[in-house]
This record gives sequence, structure tokens and C-alpha cells, in this order.
Amino acid sequence: MAAHKLNSGRFAIPGVPVFMYHDVCASAAAGDRYRLPFAMFSEQLAFLREQGFAVEDLDGLAGNSSGGRVVLTFDDGLASHYERVFPALIEQGLTATFFVTTALLGSSGYLGWSQLREMSAAGMTIGSHGHQHIDYSGLESGAARREFDRSRASLEDGLGKPAVTFSAPYGFLSRSLIESARQAGFHWICSSIPWLAAADTTVVSRLAVYQDTDVARFSALARGCALPLLARRTRNALLYIPKQLLRRGAPELLGVRVGEEIE
Repeated sequence: MAAHKLNSGRFAIPGVPVFMYHDVCASAAAGDRYRLPFAMFSEQLAFLREQGFAVEDLDGLAGNSSGGRVVLTFDDGLASHYERVFPALIEQGLTATFFVTTALLGSSGYLGWSQLREMSAAGMTIGSHGHQHIDYSGLESGAARREFDRSRASLEDGLGKPAVTFSAPYGFLSRSLIESARQAGFHWICSSIPWLAAADTTVVSRLAVYQDTDVARFSALARGCALPLLARRTRNALLYIPKQLLRRGAPELLGVRVGEEIE
């Protein structure tokens, strides 16, 4: 608990932290940045409960950017989201948004339709992470739009609910991709730009939760403390041009899959 008191909320930046998770596993090998040990995830949930944070879905952002609230999102539609994350959220009475890649549903290591339906029925929001897990900025806008249409239709047919949230694989967004996503019917479009979400936009900044995001770091981000937020934003800006050059010339070095539209 002493770690929580390190962050007093002074010099806080206005906005709502939207946390972005990937895999939550029993344990994680050192250096596997996007795999979070379940014990650490449980500690973060306990912190939110003990400190009285309201955990909301993206619709709660509309017209309100006051503090004391967070949003939890999970990318990739991994099996661990049902096996570990979902039960933990239910136990704490919390909700979250899960972004799934519809072409991968039912594949080994990924969520299946029966699990998605159970999660949706329990109040979780199911959003699109594209039909394929590819860099959509490499497709022309019409092809990207068709992929988004396909993903959204699949989710709505399979769950019987509107699908209006989208997050871009690898976090690569452009104006044309945002427009394609809007044309496909997505209202909330989540990026990987590290900052707090504002009430006056539906293009949502998010804060990645890494393997080294212990409860002290998580607390500082949840409270909107300026220094860690500015540090993340600065690092993102410094890496932007090198990442874009690699994305175009050697995407495999970034772990990025460049794909084509599935006919």
C-alpha cells in the first residue's frame, strides 16, 4: 500500500486513463514486454477497488473527462482473456472492452464464439481488432473499409449487439484509416498513443500496461500524474519516425504482419 501513496495526484493532467492490456498469463518470462503476470493484474484491480476508481466502458467518456475513472481494454482476443481476465473482472464487479480479430476466433490460443457470447452477456463490451491482425495502413482505403465491414458484421451477427468500437492492430492509425473505420460504423476508435482520453473526441488515446507496470507505476498513470505521462509521450514521439521507417522497409523487425485483403 505504501507504493500507492507515492502518487498524490498533484500536477495531474485532466482526462481519463484508458488502459491497454494484451496477454495476462500465469507467469511471464523476463523481457516479454506485453505479457503481464496475473498476480500483477490482480494487484492493479485491487488498487482500483481500494482507491474507489469507477471502471467504465468507452461510452462513459462522452462529455465527461473528470478524474477518478478509468477504462480497461484488452487487445487481440486471446484465450487468457476468458480464462483469467474475465473471472477476475466478474469477481470484482468490473467491466472491460475486449478487441478481437474476427478471422482468428476459434483458433488455438484465441477466444471462441461461445466464450465471447458469455462475456458479452455478462456485460463486457466486444469490439473489433480488424478481421485480420495486419497493418491496415498498408491497404488502400476501400480494402480497409471492406475488412472493417466484414469484422463488424461478423461481431454483430455472432453476438446480436451493435459493434461500435475498434482498435487498430499494432496501433497504426492514419486519417484515411480513421475515416474508413467511421464509414464502417465504428464510433470509438482506439489508438496506441500514450495519453489520457479527452471528452471531446472519439479517437481514444490509451496507456499500454507492460510487464514492468507495477502497482506504483499503474497508480501514477491512473491518477493522471504528469511526469510518467509526459515521459511516455516523449518516448513515443522520439520513436515515431524510426518506427514508421521500419514499418515501410522492414516490418518484420517490429513484429508487424503486412497482409492483403481476404477475398
